[in-house]
Parts: sequence; C-alpha cells; structure tokens
Amino acid sequence: MLILSTLSVSAFVLLCIRRQWIEVKQGALALVIGLFLSELLKTGFERARPSVLPPLTTGNSFPSGHVTGALLIAGTLSFLLVQRRWATWAKLSGTFLLASFVGVITWQRLYWGHHWLSDIIGSFLLVGAWLCFALFRPVLFSLWLVLVGAVLLMGYQIFYFFPTTRFILPSALVTRPEPVFTLSFGEPKTHTRLSGAWGEHDREPAGPITWMQKGAASIEVPFPESQVYTLKLAVRPFVQSKAFACFPLEVQVNQWRVGQLLLYRGWREYTLRLDPSLITPGTNTITFHAGAAFPHSAPNQRTVAFRYLHLFTERQ
Repeated sequence: MLILSTLSVSAFVLLCIRRQWIEVKQGALALVIGLFLSELLKTGFERARPSVLPPLTTGNSFPSGHVTGALLIAGTLSFLLVQRRWATWAKLSGTFLLASFVGVITWQRLYWGHHWLSDIIGSFLLVGAWLCFALFRPVLFSLWLVLVGAVLLMGYQIFYFFPTTRFILPSALVTRPEPVFTLSFGEPKTHTRLSGAWGEHDREPAGPITWMQKGAASIEVPFPESQVYTLKLAVRPFVQSKAFACFPLEVQVNQWRVGQLLLYRGWREYTLRLDPSLITPGTNTITFHAGAAFPHSAPNQRTVAFRYLHLFTERQ
C-alpha cells in the first residue's frame, strides 16, 4: 500500500504541475469518496474477520479496506495512464505493474486470515462498479456495474444473519499449533469443570455456548507444567442495541488478576498471556468477573456468552 500511495501522490503532483485540473478533480473525488463508502459499508455490515481479530484495532471484514484502497488507486492511475499519449507497451507495462501490486495485497490479506474470499470478491465488484460510475464514460456499462455492486451488497445480508456462511481458504491460520487444552462450552461433558455464576447453555450459529451471569464464574483448567501460556477465548457480550461499544471482562488465575479484556459486540477471539509465576502444575482455576457496565435489563442476568477456550504453550 505504501508504494501505491506514493505513486498516487506523485501522479497527482505531476498533474497539478501540468495544470490538468479536470483529471486531478476526477481522480481525487473517485479516491476520496470510494474510501469513504468503503468505511461506511464496514460500519454498516460489521462482519467479523476469519481470524476474529479484535475490530477495535483492526476494523471489520467487509469490504477489505486494503484491497479497496489498492483497487481504487490502481484503477484511477490506470485510467489516467490510458489517457496519456504514450506508447501502447508503456501503458500496458504500467497497468500490469499496478495490477501486480493489487495482487500481492490481495494474497496477503487472504493468507494472513484477515479477510474471507467473499470479502475480496465483493471488494473487486463494488470498486469496479464505483470506478466505472466515477471515471468511465459509457453510461449503460457504468449503470450495469453499479447494479451488480448493489445486488452483491444486498446479498451480503446472508453473512450478517447466517454467521456460519463463509468461504475458507488455506492460510496462515491453519499453521496455528494444537492447543494443550481445549474446552468447548455448551456441551454436557464440560459442565463438570464450570462453577460459579454460569447460566443456561444454548446454541447459536457459532455452535453450542454457555452464558455467564453477573458475578464470578470459574473454570477448572489443567496446566501440564509451570511456564508461559497463551489463553484464547471466543466470547461475545450480551448486547441489545448498537449503542453499546465494549465491555470489560476481568480474568484471574488462582485468584490473581492477569488482565482485563474489552469485549466488542459479536463473536471475537481474545488472547491473553498468562504469567508462569501464577501457575502451578496440575489443575488451576480461571475466574471471570463481568464489569458493571453490562446492561441491567438482560434476561436471566446474562452478561457474556462463551464458545470455547484454548490453551497454548508459548514455545509452540
């Protein structure tokens, strides 16, 4: 993205020097409005990433901001390049170079598990529709692509209401080592490890879950030895409206505080590093305390839904 951004700035500076204000205005509006619409769609859909990274720091999944930005820059520069009175080979070479940058960015977003394949396809179609509308002259072609983008946008409601509808590709996510301990909530065999303020067990599209109520809820977890561990939790807070942003969930190991997680609405995976000085070989108790900011009107005092808990050794 840095190279593409540098190329776009250089191109617009050159156009300004040559006083080609129409091209500057058209290209700048296509980029700025396109990026604004991308962020607007991200906020509206709130689609979780395949890596379920905390969106407070990484943003939502659809459309891909990196791919959208790369396509907007590459498409706009390619359009401006075609307008030049240069040799055909020079135009083709420049367009191929820009397409290569887009390809590298697309591969990187998929490989690291930051986006679903459908995010990328949707980004390509939507940006293509927008650029045809903003830059190209043929009105019928532009309207057709805008229609395709609009249909795709409406189709993405499937992913909002049916969270298990996903396209998964081999990526860096599959290289994650096997956990030394796994606990899947909502299943009968795990109930014996739970104590404290646990509520009813339920099932959602993400799978079986267990609700935590107000107060302290504990889990008995076996630690093979005293060393550094990484704890990964798939949870979501009870949220009734989009007015709520995040909720604090305090985590303790053997009554010692190890950290506080800020939970964003929707299913996310959160990571916490455990200090080996707080762990003893054998069974240890992990306790969760819900913050006071949770809604008071929650039925049955629901606070947080738990999907799974994974325990990894750091040396893995």
